Amino acid sequence: MILLYLLLGTLVAVIGAIPLGTVNIAVINTSIKEDIKHASYIALAAGIGEVVLALFALHCSVQVSNFFQENKWIQVTFIALFFLIGIYFMIRANKTDSTKKRPKIKLTKSKFLTGFSLAILNPPVIIYWMLAISFTNKYLFELTAHNPIPSLFLFFSGIYLGKIGTLYFYGKWGNKMAKKQEGSKTKLHKIIGIALITLSVFQSIKFAIA
Repeated sequence: MILLYLLLGTLVAVIGAIPLGTVNIAVINTSIKEDIKHASYIALAAGIGEVVLALFALHCSVQVSNFFQENKWIQVTFIALFFLIGIYFMIRANKTDSTKKRPKIKLTKSKFLTGFSLAILNPPVIIYWMLAISFTNKYLFELTAHNPIPSLFLFFSGIYLGKIGTLYFYGKWGNKMAKKQEGSKTKLHKIIGIALITLSVFQSIKFAIA
């Protein structure tokens, strides 16, 4: 029975990580420009960030929800960021790649920082975890900060595994696309750009209706 917490954490994390977001894009982009090893550093750090957000949502779901309702500018800022990054990728896709490759002088530490920052500075993910935890409490079983420590440990371990597993597959997919043919990078940049712009448009509509 206790293993259900592990399975639930993994499943909910995978569902939340599948939609293309900033962390997924960073993993794909790094696996293309560098390699899957460097992309995995971002994924590992993003997994920690995801656990922190889920833990935060578990403890302060009501307060966090009220905070975002009272501070609409945070949502507007992230919508604008998604749109601008999407435009950047679209412009980049239209540029021909230079034959000279930039030297790889990136530190592993910076990859961890990038992954953790992108994961933690993501209000929609906090909202997702608040909804997921509320759904679990309503339809499955009680999930609160007062649950036994082994249960919570397994639940958050599942979240970590689900997040890094999904991001790893994204990284492998990006790496495979890059190796297939020269034009794959351009196509992938276009896909990322369109996905981000579409995401920002949907978020804008949702924000306007709310």
